[in-house]
Amino acid sequence: MKIGVYTNLNKDSDSLTAKKFLEILKQKGVSYKFYSDRRQESDTHERLRELTDGVDVLVAFGGDGTMLNIVPYCAVKNIPILGINLGHIGFLTEVNADRLEESADRLINGEYFLEKRSMISVENGDNRFIALNEVVLAKTNNSNICNIAVDIDGVRADKVRADGVMVSTPTGSTGYSLSCNGSILSPNTDALIINAICPHSLHFCPIIIRDSSIVDLSSDSKDLRLTVDGKIMSFVEDPQKIRIKKCEYSATFIRFEKSSFYSKLIKKLAYWGE
Repeated sequence: MKIGVYTNLNKDSDSLTAKKFLEILKQKGVSYKFYSDRRQESDTHERLRELTDGVDVLVAFGGDGTMLNIVPYCAVKNIPILGINLGHIGFLTEVNADRLEESADRLINGEYFLEKRSMISVENGDNRFIALNEVVLAKTNNSNICNIAVDIDGVRADKVRADGVMVSTPTGSTGYSLSCNGSILSPNTDALIINAICPHSLHFCPIIIRDSSIVDLSSDSKDLRLTVDGKIMSFVEDPQKIRIKKCEYSATFIRFEKSSFYSKLIKKLAYWGE
């Protein structure tokens, strides 16, 4: 077995927690590759591609944002991810940092099961990106509200005046979409949510559609940005059209116990209410 280890230096200062795990792997004679990442590093993309080459599993140290960073690289190579939580609730992570040796043993012995999460892809001209949470087409900070047409399977569903429109997966339904009054979907639901950001009309409500549908977002507004899982992928001055659909890849997470999505949800909502 070869294990890839990825740590977020914004959560794991000087990689102290990750290095403890690496020492455990070394003592057990397990081969590994290691990368510590700080946001905005210029070579992150290439280094994450290299990290995920030839590994059997990926262990990520951080929070849910860290998991979102690594998921696209693992999904296309069908590499399962074990998340070590250094954040708050940790919807996507599995264990806390006080279980490092146990986690190493269970990985080595195959004492875990896999959980699949659906993803979506977005086509923007010749560019294609994949997301676990959501895709957002929105105005830039300095621009006026935008007009965005929403087509579902080739049929016009609405034309929205808003700060933007997002398409969210069930996994993303507890994130940005929820803060915009979107519905919460169980992770195993075969659906997507189309949601507006600060709509300038009271008639628009979030729309839940089957995940086999194709969503086209188009706009005649200028100065828009395309954001995928919280990362700005492009700024567009001219009118544009993007296409969003279910991705052929899935995110795969390593789980040790049958934990309840709803118990985590209650904790998250309580945390937000503090």
